Amino acid sequence: MENNAELVKQRYGNPFEGVRSALDRAASHGYDSLTDDDLFMCKWLGLYTHRHEKGFFMLRTKQPNGFVTSEQLETIADIAEQQNKGFADLTTRQDFQLHWIHYADALGILKRLESVGISTQGACGDVLRNVVGCPVAGVDRTEAFDASPLARQISDFFLGNPDYADLPRKYKISVSGCREQCVHPEIQCVSLVAIERKADGSTELGFDLRVGGGLSTQPFLGKRLNAFVKPDEALEVVTHITDIWRETPEYRQKRHHARFKFLIHDWGLEKFRQALEERLGRKLDGAPSDVQDPSDVYRDHVGVHAQKQPGLYYIGVPVLVGRITAQQMKAVADICRRYGDGNTIRLTNRQNLVLLNVPESNVSRALDVLSQAGLSMNAHPVRRSMVTCTGTEFCKLAITETKMRSREIVEYLEQRVALDEPLRLHITGCPNACAQYQIAHIGLMGSKTKVDGQVVDAYDVLLGGQVGAEARFNHAVLRKIPAADCKYRLEALLKAFTKQRKPGEPFNGWCARVGDAKLV
Repeated sequence: MENNAELVKQRYGNPFEGVRSALDRAASHGYDSLTDDDLFMCKWLGLYTHRHEKGFFMLRTKQPNGFVTSEQLETIADIAEQQNKGFADLTTRQDFQLHWIHYADALGILKRLESVGISTQGACGDVLRNVVGCPVAGVDRTEAFDASPLARQISDFFLGNPDYADLPRKYKISVSGCREQCVHPEIQCVSLVAIERKADGSTELGFDLRVGGGLSTQPFLGKRLNAFVKPDEALEVVTHITDIWRETPEYRQKRHHARFKFLIHDWGLEKFRQALEERLGRKLDGAPSDVQDPSDVYRDHVGVHAQKQPGLYYIGVPVLVGRITAQQMKAVADICRRYGDGNTIRLTNRQNLVLLNVPESNVSRALDVLSQAGLSMNAHPVRRSMVTCTGTEFCKLAITETKMRSREIVEYLEQRVALDEPLRLHITGCPNACAQYQIAHIGLMGSKTKVDGQVVDAYDVLLGGQVGAEARFNHAVLRKIPAADCKYRLEALLKAFTKQRKPGEPFNGWCARVGDAKLV
C-alpha cells in the first residue's frame, strides 16, 4: 500500500505548475484557499510553512555547487531586508534560506529571484536537492580537476524536470574534484569523487562512484561501487541510478523506508551494480585498486589561500551559525566588486562563504572591510567550526532552539578555551540531522528533559564522528543535558582535551584513548 504522500503526489500532477497556480489563487482569495495538498506540495518550490506564524513560509533557494553572483547576493539581501527581518541562513547544501515569506508575496519573490538566475524549484520535496560541489572548484591548486561544470549539468537536467518531480523521497548528489573531499561524499545518496587512473603511461581523470550514504534517524555511510566513471558518462550514469530507485515500487510503500540509502542497504552493491549495468547496456569500468581517501582533515576552505591562477587568492569567510545579515551580504557583494572580479562568490556546506579571484594587492583591504562588517578571519576554532540547523525558531520538526543557543555556546567557549585547531561542532534540533551531527567530532542532538518539574530544551552529546579514510559516525556519551548547561559541559571536555592530549593527538584519538567513562 502506498503512503499518503504518494497519493498526494499522484493526484496533484506537475508541482512546479500546480503550486504556482495555488499561490496565485491564494494571493487573491486568502491563505485558507490553499488546500492541505497545496501546502504539502509547496515544498517543490522551496517553500515550507513556518512553525509558529500562519501564512508565512521559509523559502530555500538552489545554488548549484554553491555558486553565487554579486547581483544574486544583493537580491537575497534586499529580500531579507524587506521580508525577512534582515537576515538569511546559509545551509549545509550550499543554499540560502529566507524566512517570513508571506503567502501573498511568494510568487513575486520567486519571480524576482528568477530574474537574477536563482531557482527554488526542487530546493525541497521528493526531488533532487541542490547538487553540492567544492566551493573553490576551478581555483584550488590541489584539485584533481574542475568538476563544477558537471555539477551544473546534472543540476540543469533535473531542475524543473517533471519526469523527476516524483521521486520516492529527497535525493542528494555531490560532484567534486576536491582532493580534500570537502563536500562529504560519505553522506550523499550518490557521490562522484574525482580520481585518476593510469594506463599505458597516460593518466585519465574521472570519478569514483559512491552510493547509499545518508543521515537522519538511520544513518548510512556511502559505499564505493568500484566503478570508474568518465566525465562525459556522469549524467548518463546518475540518470540511470535515479531511474532504478524511481521505478522500484517497494520504496514508495513506507515513507520512513523510502530513501535511496535503504535500496543500497537492502540490495547490496553487487545486485545494484548489475541493475545499473543492465540499464546502461554495458559493463562499468573498474576503479583503480589504489584509490585512497584523505585523512579526517578539516574541510572548510576558511582563510586566505593562493589560487592556481598566479597572483590571485580566495578568501574563505566564517559566518557564525550560518546566519548572515542583509548588511553583511551587501558588504560582501561590494567587496567582491571592489577587490575581487566583481562576480564570483561561493557558499560552502559548512555554512560559510568564499570570495574568489582577489588580486594579492587587494587581499589586505578586503580583509579589513570584511572585519568591519563583522566577518573577521581571526575566528576562534569553535566559531569557525559551528554548524547548526534552523531549530524551533522556524522548523516544525525541531525539538529545540538552536541558533541562539549555538551562538551562546560559541561566545562562551571562545573566551575560555584555547584551541589551536578547528573541530567539527554540530548542533541539531532533532534526530533528522539537517546539521549533520553524526559526522561531527562533537555533535549535539536536541531532546527534552525536566528541570525542577519544568520541561526544558536538552541535548544528547555525541563524540567521535569522522570522515575520510576511517569514516564513522559518532556515538552518544551524555544524554539529555539541559541546554543551558551544555556550554559548561563542552568547556570541561575541551579543557581536558587541551591538557591531556599527547603531542599531535587529534580529538577523536584522545577520546578513544581516555574512554567514554572518563569523558563524562
